[in-house]
This record gives sequence, C-alpha cells and structure tokens, in this order.
Amino acid sequence: MTRSQLEKEFAGAALGWAQRELELTEAELGQALGVDRKTIRRWREGESAPAPEQRKQMEKLTQLKWFLENSFRTPVLGKRWLHQSVPGLKGRTPISVLTEGDIDRVLGLLATHTTGAHI
Repeated sequence: MTRSQLEKEFAGAALGWAQRELELTEAELGQALGVDRKTIRRWREGESAPAPEQRKQMEKLTQLKWFLENSFRTPVLGKRWLHQSVPGLKGRTPISVLTEGDIDRVLGLLATHTTGAHI
C-alpha cells in the first residue's frame, strides 16, 4: 500500500467518524478543518489526500476522537459534553467552537478535563 493510499484511508476514516458520531455535515467539517466542503467530499471518497497542513488538522480530529473516547465514562457523555455550554469557552458549546475552526481550543479543554480539572 502506498503512502498516498494510506493517507486517503486515514482521512476517510477520520471524516467518517466525525460525520457519523459527531453528526457533522461536510460543510461543518470543512469549516472545522479550514477547507471547502467539496474537498471534504473528495477526501471522504478517497479521490484525493489532504495536503500536509490539512493533514495536521486531520490529526487533530483523531485527537478529538481519542479524548472523547477516553475522557468520559461513555461515548454518550463525551458527545453530550460537546453540546453543552462550557465556562472555559465563555458559555459557548465545544461543537460550535469546533465548527468555527478552533479545534485547538476544544482539544485544550479536553486535555484539561482528562487531567481531572473542571471545565
């Protein structure tokens, strides 16, 4: 398997998870990752692979998956957290911050949560 094929497979899996589990649309994923929704579709269908900069954003999406699966007792609680107002975001929901393209801020809050701090 070539590197390009592996990158396409990685992108498809990460995007599939976000669409299925987070119920994000292609447009929302595009905003979160800083690309057009058509690019999301091409990545999801394996027509192209993310460029290096977008790959970094895609890796952050997999970090989000890891945090949500390992920071809460159940996946449902992690998903619920994404849709609740969080003081660390000045009352905004993590999902809204994520879909505006600030995945780093959401990851930072989850890292804090994982250490046992209240957010």
